[in-house]
Amino acid sequence: LTSYEEKEFKSVSSADLGIDSDEDEKQTEAEENEYKDLFESMKEILADKVKNVRASKRLKSHPVCFATDGEVTIEMEKVLNAMPDSQQVKAEKVLEINPNHEVFETLKNAHGQDREKLALYTNLLYNQALLIEGLPIHDPVEFTNDICKVMV
Repeated sequence: LTSYEEKEFKSVSSADLGIDSDEDEKQTEAEENEYKDLFESMKEILADKVKNVRASKRLKSHPVCFATDGEVTIEMEKVLNAMPDSQQVKAEKVLEINPNHEVFETLKNAHGQDREKLALYTNLLYNQALLIEGLPIHDPVEFTNDICKVMV
């Protein structure tokens, strides 16, 4: 079962849902081009943790989320890795940033002025996205130290 009444089923966690109007697509493409350097810097900071960083079309009130590229979703990753003969399957994660959130302004300022803060904020947002998805944080001590750095 891949469709219903000629409507194709799509995973809500996939990067492209294909439900945007032409105007929305043009706006998103403009945002991608405008902030390309910022997203590339964030991708370099996260290295092999994510496949890509881009502006989100789906977020309204949250600053960050994960989407997936490829066939394996984050939920599938969790289920397959919980099995006894786990093969450590990894979904191709895409970090999506809400360009309309206050945090995005902070990211833009850090990108232009302070690369260390950009790395700090990028790692915090990545770990926040992990927590939202119900995935474990790779280094909880580093995460708590990063939160303390922001607080002081």
